[in-house]
This record gives sequence, C-alpha cells and structure tokens, in this order.
Amino acid sequence: MYYQQSTNVPASRPGGTLRAWTGFLFLLLTTPFALATPVQYDLEFQTSGQSMWGTGEAFQFEKTQFLGAQWQDKSAGFNAIAGSADSSIINPARIAYDTAFAGCRALGVSSSGCINGQSGRLFVPALGSRPRVRSCGRFNFGCQAARLGDLSRRAGYDAAFATCRLAYSSSVCRNGQSARIPFVALGTAPPETLTLDTRTGAAVSATSDGRVGLELGVEIDSGSVDATVSYQAVLDIPDTAGLDKSTAINFNANSILAGTNSLQTTFPGIDLSIDAILELSGSVNAEACLIGPGCTSDGVAFNIAERASVVSFNENNSGEVLLLERPPSFYGVQNADGFPLEVDAAGLATTTFHLPQPDASGGLDASTGTLKASASDDLIDLILDLDNIAATSAGLPGLFGRSADFGPISVGFDIINVGMGPTIDLVQDFELDPTLFVSLFFDQAVMIGGQMVTELVSAWDALPDITFLSDVTTVTPTFFLDASLRNATSLDFDLELMIDLLQVSWDAPLIGSDSFGIGNVLSQGVNLFNSGAFFDSLFDLGGFNLQIGESFIVDFVSGSQGPDNGDVRSAVNPILDLPDTLPTGVPAPGALLLLLGGLSLIVVRRHVRRPLNVAIKAE
Repeated sequence: MYYQQSTNVPASRPGGTLRAWTGFLFLLLTTPFALATPVQYDLEFQTSGQSMWGTGEAFQFEKTQFLGAQWQDKSAGFNAIAGSADSSIINPARIAYDTAFAGCRALGVSSSGCINGQSGRLFVPALGSRPRVRSCGRFNFGCQAARLGDLSRRAGYDAAFATCRLAYSSSVCRNGQSARIPFVALGTAPPETLTLDTRTGAAVSATSDGRVGLELGVEIDSGSVDATVSYQAVLDIPDTAGLDKSTAINFNANSILAGTNSLQTTFPGIDLSIDAILELSGSVNAEACLIGPGCTSDGVAFNIAERASVVSFNENNSGEVLLLERPPSFYGVQNADGFPLEVDAAGLATTTFHLPQPDASGGLDASTGTLKASASDDLIDLILDLDNIAATSAGLPGLFGRSADFGPISVGFDIINVGMGPTIDLVQDFELDPTLFVSLFFDQAVMIGGQMVTELVSAWDALPDITFLSDVTTVTPTFFLDASLRNATSLDFDLELMIDLLQVSWDAPLIGSDSFGIGNVLSQGVNLFNSGAFFDSLFDLGGFNLQIGESFIVDFVSGSQGPDNGDVRSAVNPILDLPDTLPTGVPAPGALLLLLGGLSLIVVRRHVRRPLNVAIKAE
C-alpha cells in the first residue's frame, strides 16, 4: 500500500542550510556521542526539445486577437431651430375687433347693433293720432267756427299721413322713428390669444455604434525549451553505533540551486494574418422649420459589416507574403525573399514584414530561486487606410461616403475615416520553477508515520523522520525534478492612429452651412491597443533525467557509513511515458520498479506555493 503525507511548510530554497545546521546541532545535543557524516550530491538535470506552449514535445499554438475600438450610442449634431410648436401670441384679429367695436359704440350704436349689425334709416317725425273734429249745434256759431279749425287740421294730418304712408308703415307714420346710421355686424369677438408653431431653423444629428480595428491571427508550430537545473543536495548521516533503534532519525536534508542553471527557448516558424474589421451602424437625421409651412424631417440609416484581408504571411508554412491578397511583385517589389521586406500597396497599406526569432536565453534568478528567460523581436510594421481598404475590397469605393437632401437641407456625410500605424513586436517571458524530489529505496523495512515501508518518495527538503527496524539497512536515493514553466507571450504595440467618425456637412436656407463630427473614439482609451499576454500558461515541464545517487548504510552495530563518493549516474525518466489520465497526486511506481528493480516514483502535482509531499510504500 502507499501512504502520502503532506506538510504546509513551503519547499525551502536558499537559506535551508541554516535549518540543516540547526537540526544537526539538535541531534548532537539529544544524542550523546553521536557524530554525523555530511554527504553532498552534486546533481544536474537536463531536458531538451520540450514544447514552449504546454506539457510534452508536440503542440501548436493558435490565437486570434482583436485590436481596435468598440463604441455604442456615440452621437453629435447641432440644433439651430428657434421658437416653439405651441407658442401663445396676441391675436391681431381681436385687436381689430375691439377697435371696430369701440368705434361702433361711439357712433351711438348699441352693443347688440355692433355685434349683430343694423340697417340705416331716416328720421320720421311722429304724426300722432288723427285730429278730432268736434260736433256743434246748428245755431252754435262759436263751436261751428272752432269745428272749421278741426277740419283744417284733420285735412293737413291726412295729407301728411298719406305722404308718410308712401314710405313707412302706419305705425311709423303715427309714432315716428329716430334716424340711425347703417352698420355691418361685427359678430362674436375672436379669442384674445392664438397658439402658433413659431419654429424656424434647421437641426442635423448623427448617431453610430460600431467596431473598428484589426483582427490578428497567429499560428505557431511547436517551439522548444531546453533547460539545465543543478542542485547541491546535502544530508547528515548520524553515527548510529550504540543508538537505540527506536530513535527516529532525521537526515536534515537540504538543497540549493548551484552549478549550471540555464533556460533557452527556440522559436519556431510563424503564420500571421491581419484582417481589417469595420462594423458600423447608425443614422443621420435632419429637420427644417419655417413659420407657416411648419417643419419637415427625414433621415437615412446605414448598417455596414466589412472584413478585408490586409496581410497574409507564411500561411500553411508556404513562405508566401500577401498584402491586400496580392504578392509583393504586384506592387513592383521583385526581390521578396529577404527580411525585413517592405511593400507599399498604392497608399492603401504600407508594411514592413519581419521574420521574428525571439529566442530566449537566461538563467538563475537568485532572488526567486527560479530560472528566467525573456526575448522579443519585430513582427510587423503597418500604415493602413482602413476604411478605403474595406471599401475597395467590397467593390464599393463610395461605401463610407453619402449625400442626401432632407427637405430644404442638403447633407453630405463621411461615415468613417480610419488611419492606423501599428508596429507590432512579439514578446515572450519564461519562468521555470523547479523542486527537487527524491525516491529512497530501503533494502529492509523502516517505519515512517506509523507505517512499515520499503520505499519513500518526498520533496528532498521535507524528508520526514525515519525509524530503522533492522540493525543494518542500505538506502539508495534516486533524485528527480518536479518543474513548472510559465510562458507569457504578448504583443507589444507602438501605435499611430486616427479615427474620424461621422463627419457631416450641411447646407440649409436662411441658416447657412457648416460641419461637425463625432470625433476620434479611439482617443478615449489610453491602453486600447495593449493586448497584455494573449498566451499565459503555467504547465509541467517534463523530460528531465533521473539522478541515481550512491547508496549509504544505516548501521546500529558497527556505525553508519556514507557513500564512497557523492557521484550520481543519470537515467531516463519514465514519467514521460506515463498516460495523461493519472489522477492528481497519485503515484506511478510501476515504471521505476521495472527500471530500478523495485523503486517506484510518485509524481506530485506542482503549484506555485505547494505543500511538500511525502509518499511511502508500506510492506
């Protein structure tokens, strides 16, 4: 059976020597007359031809990265319309009515006559009732004389009445009528105020959503890592003569990175493609108003989605270079075999192609106890007229320019104008973090953690206490590495860029002409083109050889003996042949048993700050 024990003490790096000496002094103080034999193993582990992208020897890296700007609801415009759709003004008809009504009343016309109107008429004096003729006796001569006067008045009345009746009614003749002037009816008074649309002027607005930039595609085949990691591994073998076998022994194992420590990478071939991306939607709207005719409005919408190939470099390892889907010879560049290669595509695109070879070389960083290497190289330099490239590719030279009449307003607009000048470099940073492990094989069973075992696998700096059950036990160490490699690959940009979005010019009667634009949407983000690490992975780096050390003897009768020397011999690490489906933290002893006649190796998954693991095989 296997027993695995963990402690949360981080694996020691430089500085572990102090712990070793502390343990050694403790052993001297607690074990009378016990002397320790220091042993040093000089170890060198090497691996070569490993993939720089993931565990193993074969790996292809593919990545697509968008480099550009995206925006929503960007708008601009102007509004030169004055007035209101429902302005309240004094009614001029009411002013005229009130003036006419006052004049009518001044003429003596009644309010009703002024409102309803009246016809004109002449003055007719009232004749009154027909005069009486008195009755007199025959011989009443005084009455008879007065009666003659009555008859005369009646005759005059009848003559006047008959004349009046020629034009007027009996009532008018009898009662008379006053004179009056004729007047046209004013009617009901109009309202004092009016609601009127007083808007006049013009307004133009533009809105846009979109995505503009480059889509960079990179394919990299394999790429290799070579590394050499060297350790000085020390332990103390106590003089066990006279010691009680029940006393647990700690060998005070310690290690430091020393000797040759190097990390190199070899960069492979690269396929590169760059496409221009223009995805634009939005609208331009206009409104014109005049007092009287009112307002008219109209608009036009656009929805553009264009992709154009700008660069194709070494696609499918062909070695071919294409700019705007044409070889360099199309643009008059005849010698296209050497790098850097400069091509000018009629002003639409100017580019310099490089053949990047960022081979990294580095070594030990004593401050972190890791091996580090970095490299960078030029990838491509571009100057692009992005909108014209897309329009030309679509076969629509005027794709991004429009003009339209919105009622009395004439509007012309350039949807987008994009100029970009990126210089793109490929940057790689590597960090190798190793941990020294050991497999101890005992020819006699020992006691570790309450279990009888013949085999122990542990981080060297975390060897546990061991109780030896036999008088004489031979111990054989086999050293191996558990190492992780971090690959951070990024694009480094040096940019010149310009985007003018929706430049609109207009001309409106009575208002004049002008222009405006949404502006440079890219200027809003300082780190807009900072891709960061588009590949950042921490993975196990395999392929390191085993280091088999000389055996030493723990002898409770004659005294323990160190190895004749600290030499080690190298052996192939069978971990490389293990299946990838092993559960995390599960040991794989069979391969080493076959190789070393009973040794087994338990591979512990490595983390940046992992607990130290111990695995033992019980009898």
